[in-house]
Amino acid sequence: MTWAISRDARLAELRALMAERAAVLGNLPPGTAAHGMTKEVNAIYAEIKDLEGSRGIDPRILLVLLGLVALFLWHLAS
Repeated sequence: MTWAISRDARLAELRALMAERAAVLGNLPPGTAAHGMTKEVNAIYAEIKDLEGSRGIDPRILLVLLGLVALFLWHLAS
């Protein structure tokens, strides 16, 4: 649950940062060299998409489940 909360908090933080950067880019006159800021906005967008696509399962739970499956398979093999 902690991971899901931190994920949602990070998403909110990134969305606010992206809105701020997009407002700055929108106010720049055409032809202004904003290559660095455009790259930053693209990186923020990519991170948002990665977080939105991730599962809401804590990685520790997945490791515990993997360990239980491995123990079960080991028990069946012996």
